[in-house]
Parts: sequence; C-alpha cells; structure tokens
Amino acid sequence: MIKISIIIPVYNIEKYIGICLDSLLNQTFTDYEIICVNDGSKDRSLDILNEYKERDNRIKVISKPNGGSGSARNRGLEEAQGKYVQFLDGDDYFEPEMLEKLYNLAELHKADIAVCSSRKVDDDGNITETQNPNFPIFLAVTPINKPFSYKDYPENIFDMIGTCPWNKLYLREMIIKNKLKFPSLTGPDDLCFVQMANICAEKIVVINEELINYRFNRPGSVQTYRANHASDIVRASIYLKDFMIKNGIYDYLKKGYLSSYITSVRWEVSLCSDEQYEKFLNDLKELLPNSWEMFKPALRKDHITPKYLDNFIGSKTVMLWGASVFAQNLLNKEEEKNDKILGIVDKNEASWGKSIGHYKIYPPNSIKELKPDGIVVMVLSNHEKAYSIIKDEIEKNYSDVELLPDIFNE
Repeated sequence: MIKISIIIPVYNIEKYIGICLDSLLNQTFTDYEIICVNDGSKDRSLDILNEYKERDNRIKVISKPNGGSGSARNRGLEEAQGKYVQFLDGDDYFEPEMLEKLYNLAELHKADIAVCSSRKVDDDGNITETQNPNFPIFLAVTPINKPFSYKDYPENIFDMIGTCPWNKLYLREMIIKNKLKFPSLTGPDDLCFVQMANICAEKIVVINEELINYRFNRPGSVQTYRANHASDIVRASIYLKDFMIKNGIYDYLKKGYLSSYITSVRWEVSLCSDEQYEKFLNDLKELLPNSWEMFKPALRKDHITPKYLDNFIGSKTVMLWGASVFAQNLLNKEEEKNDKILGIVDKNEASWGKSIGHYKIYPPNSIKELKPDGIVVMVLSNHEKAYSIIKDEIEKNYSDVELLPDIFNE
C-alpha cells in the first residue's frame, strides 16, 4: 500500500504549482502519490501538471469542471490509495522533511491525525509571519507530542489545531469509516471537514515545527473574495452541528462549539464591506430566524473604525497588542496618526520594524522602553481565550501597564 496520498486542488495557479510540486518531489520521504485535481483552470496550470506527470509516475492528474477546492478534494479522495491522506494547496510549498516527520509522528502514536505548524509567506515567498502562537496551532491550549482527542478537551477542541486542512495528515481509514467529505461551501468547506475529523479522531498528535510555507492573501485566493460568501460560515456551522447531533455528541461539545462559532462569525464580519455586511446580516436572520440574536456581540462593525478606537483609548497612551487582520483593517482607514498610539506589539519576529498604517511593529519587550499607560488587545483569532492569556502575560511581565477591556466585547 502507498503510504501517503497527497491531494492538491488546482485552479489558475500557473505561477505557483511548479514550486509546490518541486518541493514535494524533493521530500526526504518518497513513498507517496500526488493526485492533482485540475478544477477547470483557464491558465497553463493543466499543461504544467501534465509536464510534471511525464517526469514522475507518482503524479496523477484529474480534470473536472470548476466546482471549488472542496469538490476537487472530494474527487481526489475517490482516487486516493494511501494509508494516509494529506490535502495540500498548490500555491504553498513545503520543507523537505514535512512528509517524513508527519508520517513518523502518526505511526509512532498510531494517530488518526498528525499536525504540524506553518509560516506565512507573501506572493514572492518572503516570510511575513513566523511562530504565531494562535495560528495554525493555538499553542496555549494544545499539547505538543502528546496524543489527545475531543474527550480530553471538549471546550477547546474546535480551536486547537486550526480549521485549515493542509497542515494535517489524516488516516484514510478514519475518513472512509466516518464518510467525511467537504461540503459545497465557499471558504468554510475546510472548516467543516477539519472539525468533523477532529471529533472522529481517537488520537490527534501535534508537533510545533513550521514545515509548510503558506501563501496568505495571494491574488485570486479564496481569502480575497470569501467575504462575498460570508454567510457560508453559518451554513458550515449548521452542517457541523447536524453532524454532531447525528453522532450523539452535540450536548457534550455544545459550549466549545458555540464559542468557536461566534468567533468565526466575528472573523467573517471583520472582513465584510458595508454592503457585504448587510447581505450577511440578512442571510443570518433567514438561516437562523429563532437564534440569530445570540450572535449580536459578534455582529458589531462600529469598533472597526479609527473613531471608535480613539474613544476606546480615551486620554491614555497605549500600544496595540497584535498585528492582526483586524488591526490592519482598522488602522489602514486612518488618515492621520493618532498620537496616543505608540506602536504595535507582536510576537511575530518577521513583522518587527515593519508598519501598519502610521504605526511601527515592535517585539513585546518594547513595552518597557516605550512605557505606555495601557495595552489594547487586537488579536481576533480565538480572541476570548487569547485575551485571558495575554492578560496573564501582562500582569506577570508588565505589571505597571494597564490592560484595557476586551475591545470586542465592550
């Protein structure tokens, strides 16, 4: 039996697919097949795939009409023969030991899912984010090199290893046994699959090694247009809830599920334009006519404005904690620098010295040098848990600095 089936959806990525495949052909682990599913590409992607297919018989090429990455992954699953399956994106590239390390990790622990970390790179492959404590692994709550399941962490399981499929090696037998597929959604189809797999897995094991170079927000990627389909996050969560009810575990996981669901809604709202937001709100009320009001705290858009931030800060001088997408969306709207904001704190070494809008990004220890009156937490991912963790860190290391209330829940 082939040990790993690598499934790659391909749609108009002629600029990247060769780099992706080269990084796979250069792996230290060699017992694998690569199933490239051409999802109706209109550029030279299919030609490039066929060229690589001629060079290496481990590469298979399937063509289908355009239906989105989820349908392409489902098609690849139909062909997969490996003991394990890994879903990779054709615009990313991988460290030479990625497959070897994930395979050995899964085999050592007899795990259903083996997980690694990643770093973000820009369109040219320059590192833009590394050692993120919240993505793709929420390090504060996730054990490293120690197997676990949803039974061990019912309140955290939906936040621990991220909702992206590409940093995980899956036991194919588990996928088949539980009839797992990607639903027809734009963006959160992967959320559904990953979270269903998380609650089907008897053992999940994680290593905190950045083995994947993930191109974030490249032109034409799903992230660049997913706000047009923001309400799919609601459909995804309904899909996941139905799956849990069918398997008799919804009540056990309800608290963690709802917390993660609300955070996902808040994320989608932060990406929406005013027009997209109105459509999302209408769709939400239609999809959940009797329960949409539970999301009211996550539906605010007033706090994604410079005016709100200025009023929130008051007369204090502050530093903003987290060079997040939320921070970028907010600060890039400012026409003038706010003198009460001294800068941005972030643990991402690749961001230090860069700027968002008018503000420079600093390492955390700069708080002692710049001496703000307070800190405003801008971290959106897992923000409720992250806020609590950052609060403990500030109290321990910067006890003379005030932590302002949670901006998302004020």
